[in-house]
Amino acid sequence: MDRMKEKLFELAKIGQDSEGGISRVFGSEAMKEGQQAVEKYFCECGLKTWTDSAGNVHGVLSSGRENAKEIFIGSHIDTVRQGGIFDGLLGVVAGAETAARLLREKVTLTKDVHIIATNGEEGNELGGTFGSRAMMGLLPVDSKEYLEKAASFGFSKEDLLKASLNTDRAACYLELHIEQGPTLYKHKEQIGIVTGIVGLRRYQVTVYGISNHAGTTMMEDREDALVAASRIILMGDELARKAGHHLVETVGVMKVYPCSAPVIPNRVEMILEIRNEEETLMDDFMAEFTQQAESMARVKIEPIVAKAPVKCREELVNFIEKACKEEAVRYRRMPSGATHDGNAMAVKMPVGMIFVPSKDGISHSKDEWTEWKDIECGMEVLWKVLLLLEKEE
Repeated sequence: MDRMKEKLFELAKIGQDSEGGISRVFGSEAMKEGQQAVEKYFCECGLKTWTDSAGNVHGVLSSGRENAKEIFIGSHIDTVRQGGIFDGLLGVVAGAETAARLLREKVTLTKDVHIIATNGEEGNELGGTFGSRAMMGLLPVDSKEYLEKAASFGFSKEDLLKASLNTDRAACYLELHIEQGPTLYKHKEQIGIVTGIVGLRRYQVTVYGISNHAGTTMMEDREDALVAASRIILMGDELARKAGHHLVETVGVMKVYPCSAPVIPNRVEMILEIRNEEETLMDDFMAEFTQQAESMARVKIEPIVAKAPVKCREELVNFIEKACKEEAVRYRRMPSGATHDGNAMAVKMPVGMIFVPSKDGISHSKDEWTEWKDIECGMEVLWKVLLLLEKEE
């Protein structure tokens, strides 16, 4: 554990400012330095190492068996601007240290262990989970516009295609990650067993009104688009709270027109985002939201983003639960409200995720923190799951 702590802090310093925030963002010099450092680290762990043409760093511990199945373990090394120590990097170091432990303890392997540090998991101009989507062959490489953007980051079409990973021998993908929310910390639980990664939908909601002079138009004569939009936002919040089942909705972007102090707004454009593990719950929410919004104002609602939910493989969920019981730790089954590399990896293999608590639920911040006892617990659960998978035919 001392070695892991030392390595985690060493890698975290790359892109870290004087206040502790880390900006190892996609395409930056700090990110390139991070990739080089992680490749060197994987070598130190005894792994066969390389960086692919999309910037993902790989480290493989071979079982020596012909056509052996392959267990993938990984996370990302990029951060948001002014991000924290543990988001992504914890899973990378955990995977590498687990592989090193297999070597150290001379465990006889039945499957190859493939550690991946992905590139561009956080939102970026080429889209979040860039590296894992490249490996799974999910990038829009036939789009001229996309390829022009990719070229600005130094990626050719050939680079993006070459990064595609052969998954014929894939057994599964595992990831250890901080929760990035308050549930485990609030309930004093050490492990979250992820049952699935929520689906995400975004809608452009446009609310229409009538512009007029703000001083001469009495309140009873107004059709104020911003007031109507505010009521719709409150309605959506109330609907989501009533729906329960971990359904969340957010309006985080709003533009007001003509955006002038003495003029009543005639148009508001906002982006509504909803997330949940179940497509049907999101369908039901949007049907009710649309009906009520249309009864409150003149509105136009258009879908702009749709990412389907991902279910974690039940066998992996059960393995993680078995490991938790063996370790006698407090745990809960729970969905992930954030997108992860597992969204892409799940297209071609079973995925399983292990969460450890974030202090006060804080993430994407220099104040992000996870206690070392919880990290050690997560590491031990990951280790036991890996041993269970190695024994499984």
